[in-house]
Amino acid sequence: MTNAVYPVIGKQTALPFYLTGIGVSDPEIHVVRSSGLSSHQFLFTSSGTGVLYVDGKEYPQEKGSFFYLAPGKPHEYRPVDGDWATSWLVFRGKYSDELMQGIGFNCFAYASCCNTERCENLFKRIFSAAEDHVSGGENASLLVYEYILAAREAMLLNCNEGGGKSNIAKKALMYIDENYMQDIAIETLAGLSGVSVQHFCRVFKAETLMRPLEYLARRRISEAKALLSNTSLEIGEIGRMAGYPDRNYFSIVFRKLEGVSPREYRRNRGL
Repeated sequence: MTNAVYPVIGKQTALPFYLTGIGVSDPEIHVVRSSGLSSHQFLFTSSGTGVLYVDGKEYPQEKGSFFYLAPGKPHEYRPVDGDWATSWLVFRGKYSDELMQGIGFNCFAYASCCNTERCENLFKRIFSAAEDHVSGGENASLLVYEYILAAREAMLLNCNEGGGKSNIAKKALMYIDENYMQDIAIETLAGLSGVSVQHFCRVFKAETLMRPLEYLARRRISEAKALLSNTSLEIGEIGRMAGYPDRNYFSIVFRKLEGVSPREYRRNRGL
């Protein structure tokens, strides 16, 4: 049986994302879509087993499996046993195609190792908002965007396409977060996982959509912004604490990422 809600679509079409349907299929049925859907689709497995067919390949579906399909992407899925239960949502948006591609979702994404707890909680909230056909549209739109980011974290940052945990980027991110104030070489980050620099950089960018040194700079500037907002420390000292001993270079990097100097950033916050 499928318990689904298809919202009444009105002014939501002007939003970057808007929900076109959400539901729980228990059990899930055999579905063949040779021309895909007209909406973006997320589907995760809550219990049982199934199989997804995309581009001539099979992707097993079990608890924790998650997939994304772009509009028009041909696919097929079917239960392997009679207890396959899924939760799915579909959405569109004025600029949704560009936005989804920009954050790492292209035509298809799949992972089988996901912790879907956050997505499941958001799913319940979206379902509740969708049932309010009068005033739930805007709230559902906000929640859909939050869901997309949660799915990105679960699928793209924590898992690789084959379903195994990818610790290469995870180890590097943890190391940077703990040592951002120190000089960090790419070789050091690659060495954490025992891989080549070339392979490390390729995996890191695929999973974070940033180069390693770009993430390091953004992590440092994030810390600097917190210090500028919450302390009266001198700007040069804040730069040193964030990992930039040279105050001028700190200001150059800060302006490049934030569009203003550290002093202007602090002044704009009334400090």
